[in-house]
Amino acid sequence: MKLYENYPFLKEEFLTKKIDAAVFDIGNVLIDFAWESYLKSLDFDSVTYEHVADAMFRSDDWDQGDIGRITTEEWLKLFIENDPEYEDVIRKVFSGFGASIVPYDFLEEWFSWFRERGVKLYFLSNYSKEMYRQSRDRLSFLEGFDGGIFSWQEKCMKPDAQIYQLLLERYKINPRRALFFDDRKENVEAFEAFGVHGVVFHKDIPLQMMQK
Repeated sequence: MKLYENYPFLKEEFLTKKIDAAVFDIGNVLIDFAWESYLKSLDFDSVTYEHVADAMFRSDDWDQGDIGRITTEEWLKLFIENDPEYEDVIRKVFSGFGASIVPYDFLEEWFSWFRERGVKLYFLSNYSKEMYRQSRDRLSFLEGFDGGIFSWQEKCMKPDAQIYQLLLERYKINPRRALFFDDRKENVEAFEAFGVHGVVFHKDIPLQMMQK
């Protein structure tokens, strides 16, 4: 199986003997960050859709919410400043964007697969305070985790080495006995520098691991 050619440490014989912890990104690993579908559900015309997408979801200012060093109102203001003519629409989209968070169907089965093998579960996510407020109910699966870190709470975000170090120290994780799943290669490579076994995630991986 090509999965094990790329990531031999995901083989069950390795995992059950040498892995104690699995660390997961949230967006596009445990949930679909379906902002495109959310925008389409609001029935904007194509021009409005593009303006709002550029002002918010495609904007570099998105990271300002995740890093948590400005207030929610200041974050919204940055989006409005990107396209002031669309202020009313941006406010509407901002007020409901928690609907863009859609958990994947395989989660509970995948988590159980790890737990049955004695692996503890942690999360490490670039996530904003406002997005968490709006989507908390959709993240109820995190209640079964052994711990985790949201970027906004620590005022730093992946791939900054500080946030990885913080996770390892707070939960006493041995990096050489840990997996890390993230959809962004730069985030994976930054954590691999600590000795973690990193996986650039795609949705087929859980099914392949569980041999579905």
